[in-house]
Amino acid sequence: MPFLEWPLIWHKGILGKTWSAAKQNLKSLKFPLYSSGTLIQRVYLLHIFHLKLLPFHFLWISLLFCLQFSTVTHAQDLTQIDEDPYLDPDSASEVLQPAKRTESAQAYLFGISYGLNPIVILAPAISLGMYWDPLVFGMEISDSEHLGIWEKERRENFGTSRFRGDTQFIKWLYGNNFYLIAAREHRIINLWNRTYNRLSGHALYDMHIETTLTSLGAGLLRFNDIGFLAIDVLRFNVQKKESVKVVEYWETWSTRSGTREDLDENIQKRSDKWVDILDSPSGFIVTFGFYF
Repeated sequence: MPFLEWPLIWHKGILGKTWSAAKQNLKSLKFPLYSSGTLIQRVYLLHIFHLKLLPFHFLWISLLFCLQFSTVTHAQDLTQIDEDPYLDPDSASEVLQPAKRTESAQAYLFGISYGLNPIVILAPAISLGMYWDPLVFGMEISDSEHLGIWEKERRENFGTSRFRGDTQFIKWLYGNNFYLIAAREHRIINLWNRTYNRLSGHALYDMHIETTLTSLGAGLLRFNDIGFLAIDVLRFNVQKKESVKVVEYWETWSTRSGTREDLDENIQKRSDKWVDILDSPSGFIVTFGFYF
């Protein structure tokens, strides 16, 4: 019956709208309660987290305080050392950083030299010099006949031989210990009773090799109360002049084989080898001695 449906529909519509409005009111009431609880919980958690971090902040501040205190105490100790009445600052500075290399600007030097040199390595050199600040003039003399060492090894490897040489040098001191050196070296090697014996022939001869070198290098020089120590770190050869003299006693290559080309080739190879040895640069030449 249509006239009865309209009142029922209208009644259900009123109830539906009323229930919807009530649900919306409950939601609006629940949201602020939930928000307030969440806010209170967050504030509480932050507070707890802050309380947990408080000991770490205290430890960090304590560490900074200790470091600051240590720095101030150390600075006070240094000030006390500097102000020590028993310490003479001028004397200490003079000892640690001497104004002069020696008490006198002039001195005579006498020493022994040894190092990586084709002559000196078998025969230490006597070094004589004169110090005239900032220059050092001198010479070195070496001779295996009188100053030689390794005599047994030299005879076993080189036979009857003699190594000698002399060096004139000038050193220019720069700063406290460093110096530049220019030197002229004369090196001589005498080799006796060289042989070249084969089925094709035999030969006996002597070899005399000489070379003159001009070298440049650098080193270190240090004086103490009565002595000195000098080290030629390295000397490069910039000019050289060689000469080889061969004295033959006899040979049978010409009569047996009809030619002496092999003998001449052997002599040339030996000459070139010894010339290369004599032309070797010098390094780590240590000279120690005293001055007066």
